[in-house]
Amino acid sequence: MVDSDPRSTDQPGAGGGADAPEEIPLGQRLLDNWVFLLISCLVIFFIFYTGWGLVEIASLSDAPLP
Repeated sequence: MVDSDPRSTDQPGAGGGADAPEEIPLGQRLLDNWVFLLISCLVIFFIFYTGWGLVEIASLSDAPLP
């Protein structure tokens, strides 16, 4: 005889309702948040381009005066 009770399956969380929901990993929560991605992208670009500009200014040679 086939057991048709969904609570008798061996799969975790399949129907019983007694299992607590799994916690979503931090990386997935951060990457699912589009506001975080937008702000972090802008901050990273700002830091890299500002750093690049400061390095370029610091590496310029002195301008010869006429």
